[in-house]
This record gives sequence, C-alpha cells and structure tokens, in this order.
Amino acid sequence: MKTQIKKDDGTGTEAQETSGPAGVDLDSTNRHCYSAPLRLRGGGNDDESDMSQTGSTSGDMVAGNSKKRGPTSPGGQPTKQSRSSKKSSEISDLIGWIEHTIIQEKEKKRIGIQTAEKLLININKLRTATATLAHENSRLAGEVEGKDEALQQSLTIFIEKLDIKNAEASSLKIELDALKTTAAVPRPTVTQQSTYAAKAAKTPASTKATPKNAKAPPAKSKKAAEMEQLNKSRQVKATSRFIVEIPQDMSVADAKAGVWQAVRSRNSKSKAKTIVSGRSLIIIPDDSNYQEELTECLLAQNEELGLTAEDMSNSRPLHKLGPRDSDVVHWVVEVPPSVLAKIENKALYIGMTRCRCKLHSSLPQCYNCQQYGHTAKICEQTAPTCRRCAGAHDSRTCSNELIKCANCKGPHKASSAGCKAKSQAKRSLLRRTDFGQQ
Repeated sequence: MKTQIKKDDGTGTEAQETSGPAGVDLDSTNRHCYSAPLRLRGGGNDDESDMSQTGSTSGDMVAGNSKKRGPTSPGGQPTKQSRSSKKSSEISDLIGWIEHTIIQEKEKKRIGIQTAEKLLININKLRTATATLAHENSRLAGEVEGKDEALQQSLTIFIEKLDIKNAEASSLKIELDALKTTAAVPRPTVTQQSTYAAKAAKTPASTKATPKNAKAPPAKSKKAAEMEQLNKSRQVKATSRFIVEIPQDMSVADAKAGVWQAVRSRNSKSKAKTIVSGRSLIIIPDDSNYQEELTECLLAQNEELGLTAEDMSNSRPLHKLGPRDSDVVHWVVEVPPSVLAKIENKALYIGMTRCRCKLHSSLPQCYNCQQYGHTAKICEQTAPTCRRCAGAHDSRTCSNELIKCANCKGPHKASSAGCKAKSQAKRSLLRRTDFGQQ
C-alpha cells in the first residue's frame, strides 16, 4: 500500500492519501491541524502573540493553558485573584476562542455570513449575561463577607462579656465558699446543769404491754376531740384557797361586801379572784361612793401598771353597760391618753375581781332618725325614719317587704353591722378621739 503526503504551506494543513481501499488500514479522511495563533476580542498581530511559539495544536487556546498571564508587577508577586474572578476569566477566554473560531470559519467561507453574524450576536449576548452574572456574584460575595465580619465582631464582643460574667461568677463562688467555711467553724458548746424537769423528761414513761391482737382506737376528728376536752374540763372540781359560808338571812352581795371590808382592813393592796361555788359571788359594792372607790382600787391594787394619783384625778367613770340591777356590770371610764396607754388590754384588779380593760368603741345609733352619734332621747328630728325600709314611719309598724338602709341606701337594715355608713362613722369617731399620737 502506497501513501502520499501532500503539504500546503499556505494553509498549514497536511493531507494523506492511500491507494488501498476506503476504510482499510489507514483512515482516508482529511485531517486538519491549525497552528495559527488564536486572537481574542480586540484583535492583535499573530507575531506579537506567545501562541506563535507553540507547536501544532488541536484548536485549544494557548493563552488559556499558560501559567503566567502577564509580567510580574514591579512591586513583587502578582495579585492573587479570587475564585469568582478566575472563573470569569476562564469563561471570557472560552467565549473569545469561540468568537475567534467563528471569524476564521467565516473568512474561510466554511459557514454562511448570516449564520456567522447571528452566532456573533448571540456570543455578545452571552458575554453580556456572563459579565452581569459575574458582577452579581461579586456583589453577593461582598455582602456575605461583610456579614461575616459583622458576625465575627459580635461574636468577639459576646465572648468578652461572657468572660467577664464568668469571672464575676467565679469571684462570687469563692466568696460563697468562704462564707460556708466560716459558718462551718464549730462554736464552743455551753453545758448547762441538768434540772429536775430535764431529768424527768428524759425518764421514759412506763407503758403497759398491749396484746398483739389489740386493735387501735378509731381516729377522732378535731371537733370531737375538742368537745371531749371541754366536757372533761367541766367535770373537774374547782378548788379555792378559802370558802366563805353565807348565812341564809344574808345576800351574796352583802357577804361579798363584808369579806371585802375585812380584807381591806388587813391589807389595802390585796389581790384576789372571785370564788365560784354554787351561787356567783362577784364584788359589786352597793354604796353610792363606788365611783371614788373604783379609782382608789385602780391606784392601790395595780402598782405594776405605773398609775399615779394625778392619772386617777384626771380619770372619771362615765356610765354602766349591761343590766343596771345585775351583780356584774361594765363601767365605761374616761381616761387621758397617757393612762390609756398603761391600762389598755391589761389585767386589772378591782377589789376581789380580776378584769381586763379594753377600749370602748361602741357607736350610739338613734332609733328615731337612724343616724349615728346620738340617741333617740336627744334626737332633733320630729318624723321617725324606718330602720327596715327607710320610710317615713315607725320601725315597729313597718310591713314593707323591701329592705333598704336609711344611711347608705344598701339592701340591708340601718342597724346592720356591715353598713358602710357605720364603718365610716366609726372611723370618724376614732379620728376625733385623742390617743396621744404626736
């Protein structure tokens, strides 16, 4: 088989021909190898390009394969390009290669002019779109980089503050450990001499052995247990220091008066409680000079309260409370603020009676006009006001089913303890009372 090789220096191509049959041994098709340099957009001479020094290529751009894109800058090493700029440069090189190839094919009339023009127009559009994408990519990369820097700054500030808080927590923990150590120091124990009560408390009480099969008593409720205790207390016999036998022809009051006179003759500062045995014996003197004796007893029998003669001279009993003919009555005594501070809520001895002094805060109410602060005896209103329905009639003759307060107009009687007008009247009375407050 004979092979002939023809060279054409004008086109730079080589063609091989064979005398053998087609498709046998060697390929009979023409093979073209382009050794002309590729020109990017903007033109350029073939002689000035570095691609003219390369050997035969298969159409690849020499500039795209070169490692060095240009001379080194006088300042030193070339500037490092970003990844996006490298990709953009590679795309631009590829588009330039395609554009250069189309121009060559057009000049050699291997493609039509209109087709080449359309290809070039589309390539320009592709180049514009590529530039737009590269610009948008660069902008987004800049935003991401800026946000990364901001996050790094925030993270740095957070770490600094966290370190400060950790340091404060460590110092507080050290102080807490120091306080715990101080509190854990054992203190010297004070030994007290054991008393008879302590020894008796330590002695175990003797208990009888209970059978194994015995059932526990049922649990009692709190109310039932309290009632049982009250009943037991009432069954206990009351004891006294002495018992006075009262003759049949003498009343209880006369007997108490005689006993009290006998005691006062021996001890003017005596203190005693009432003896309860059969009939109630409560000391209530029947003479008209009881008011003077009341102040004398308060002064003589209650030295621990610090009362003086001047205090008693400024105090005077006003009136009684309760049944007037009873052996037991309550006296309302008017005292100055200094005396009130000494005797309020205190236990007082008056004769052979021990009583407790409390602040008298009852508020008089008129049953004629239903107002507070006075009684019906000195009321100036002529027409009565009903306590039940607030009508202009007597309360005892009221038949109205509607209940209405004459003072606060509420749905209750005028004598109700929860009336707002009554509470207001009490507050007003307390504000007008001198308690010695500065």
